[in-house]
Amino acid sequence: MKSNNYNDKFTYLFEKYNIDTKNIKFLLAVSGGLDSICMFNFFLKNKLNFSVCHCNFNLRKDSKKDLMLVEKLSKRHKVKFFSKNFDVKKYTGKNKVSLQTAARNQRYEWFNNLLEENHIDLLCTAHHIDDNLETVIYNLSNSTGFRGIRGIKILRGNVFRPLMNFNKEELIDYAQTNNLEWREDSSNKLTKYSRNRIRLKIVPELKKINNSLEKSVSDTSRNLSELEKFISFQISKLKKEYVYNLENGFKININKWKKKDFNFFLFKEYLHQLGFNYSQSDDIILSHNGISGKYYESEKFKLIIEREFVFLLSKNKKNYKINFSISKVGTYNLYERNIKFEIIDSSSFVLNKNRNVAQLDLNKLKFPLLIRNWENGDSFKPLGMKKNKKVSDFLIDKKAPNYIKIFQCVILSDNKIVWLIDHQIHDEFKVTSKTEKVLRISFN
Repeated sequence: MKSNNYNDKFTYLFEKYNIDTKNIKFLLAVSGGLDSICMFNFFLKNKLNFSVCHCNFNLRKDSKKDLMLVEKLSKRHKVKFFSKNFDVKKYTGKNKVSLQTAARNQRYEWFNNLLEENHIDLLCTAHHIDDNLETVIYNLSNSTGFRGIRGIKILRGNVFRPLMNFNKEELIDYAQTNNLEWREDSSNKLTKYSRNRIRLKIVPELKKINNSLEKSVSDTSRNLSELEKFISFQISKLKKEYVYNLENGFKININKWKKKDFNFFLFKEYLHQLGFNYSQSDDIILSHNGISGKYYESEKFKLIIEREFVFLLSKNKKNYKINFSISKVGTYNLYERNIKFEIIDSSSFVLNKNRNVAQLDLNKLKFPLLIRNWENGDSFKPLGMKKNKKVSDFLIDKKAPNYIKIFQCVILSDNKIVWLIDHQIHDEFKVTSKTEKVLRISFN
């Protein structure tokens, strides 16, 4: 194929996805390998507005030579250049993930920072048809569902893959025709990496069965992308009917959602969107009629089964981990509700039996008060009782839902619980005939 035809192939995806090449700034992730060097050259020839970034993971002795090549190329053509060294092994040990996952997480975090700091519109990576084929096979072997088989998206968020029209042979031909210099990554030949085994051992065998394997997979990926849009639309309709917003997540009426068999498939896909794998989703569906309190976790959510409901609660600790002092009266924020502290004279005291109101003898309290989440081993003497009772037992007796328990807070004075918020005060701090001042706490 002639060079001008290759260029038409390159510009086609920009036109297809309505990318305004005249007004958009691009950031190219250039490793120094064949694919990214070709991408650099295409952008250069088309006079696009782009910068270059390079990641050095220091996993090979000659990785500095990759950096030197990309930096030299950028300087030669007066292209703004960014580079960063990463300690992948340290990240791997700290976060307990594979080297490949660590490298991906680190580079994309850096990419996003570069986009934001430099007001760049799109990140471009050099993925191509062969990469998509490897991804589909890899995902198929790891039970990722139809989204995994759909493969690599050409445009996803602020990430664009302009070489997804090319296969490896075409890129080699383009590079040789244009006398491009690139670096070969020796690790690409190591079969200890899954993707390398797929590329070097599995793909050649599959091509013996279907010589047009890349095209077949690309066609399937395109069809599944359309299916994904349809499924997302159906999920959005069900969410409007059966998903209710909570302060810290969502509540799902699973009994209503399951009216039709295919809805379970949509429920699984919805859970997958929230980070739960398909094995977890299957188990959740099978156990939703089981014992209340069973829970599952994804990276961002904790899912709790509670009778006919499924609760999805954010795992962001900032959302529900509470620990702060109250040194003076006033209004404070607690789980997007107001908790108000005020002092009233005993002569103005009126008994209030609402669960969300506590009235305490001020003289028996020692400031600052502490508000925190309840903990295992916490106990207090509920109003009217003679003995202490564990908070856990009290909540069980009150049949408090498990999702509520996560957010249950207590107020302490001198390390003693004075109020189990929204439930009961400590008997020793109740208002009596001898009370002069009352601390009134309302949680609304």
